[in-house]
Amino acid sequence: MRLRNTAFCILWLLLALPLATFAAGPATPQAAGLVDVTTVAPAIRLDIRYATPNNFTKVTVYPAAKCYLRADVAQRLVRVQADLEKQGLGLKVYDCYRPFSIQKKFWALVPNEDWVAKPVEENGKPVSGSKHNRGAAVDLTLVDAAGKELPMPSGFDDFTEKARRDYAGGDKQALENSKRLEAAMQKQGFEPLPTEWWHFDGPGWQGYELLDAPIN
Repeated sequence: MRLRNTAFCILWLLLALPLATFAAGPATPQAAGLVDVTTVAPAIRLDIRYATPNNFTKVTVYPAAKCYLRADVAQRLVRVQADLEKQGLGLKVYDCYRPFSIQKKFWALVPNEDWVAKPVEENGKPVSGSKHNRGAAVDLTLVDAAGKELPMPSGFDDFTEKARRDYAGGDKQALENSKRLEAAMQKQGFEPLPTEWWHFDGPGWQGYELLDAPIN
């Protein structure tokens, strides 16, 4: 009788678990096929904002300041960095791969598709979200040889018209810096997001699955 009750309890617990438990994807970014950018381009500087309170949420949402990307996207970034170094410039990265669960938190804070991709699930599985969730998008800026950020039309994650690529106001040099970054990224196949001067998508991002592997 005790054995039967124990078996019933175990079965009940299994049925009570969320579907996502059974549909869990890779346990780490590496297992999902993502590359740590610092291993292929150590000269690229990191300022992973969501691993600090210095972001629009005002809280730390990433457990580690890491930049993971799909291998092809990472290699394209390597070439951008190499081109910029010839000009005495370089890249500083704000955000790379983002777990789907984090995307849901962002959407709860800013439910505006001009600024945050809406995370959608069906039967506990992600079906729509950000290119960041695919490891195929990167947020970044330009720095000089000493690592100092060049002026840009707005700060990172500025949810105003100043962040848009068609913004024509403000400082002329900042606008030129934004265009310079855009040209360098497009040369290597990156696609600029119209609403955010800092956001670029890797070509073929549609072919990568949405992931929720935790950042480590």
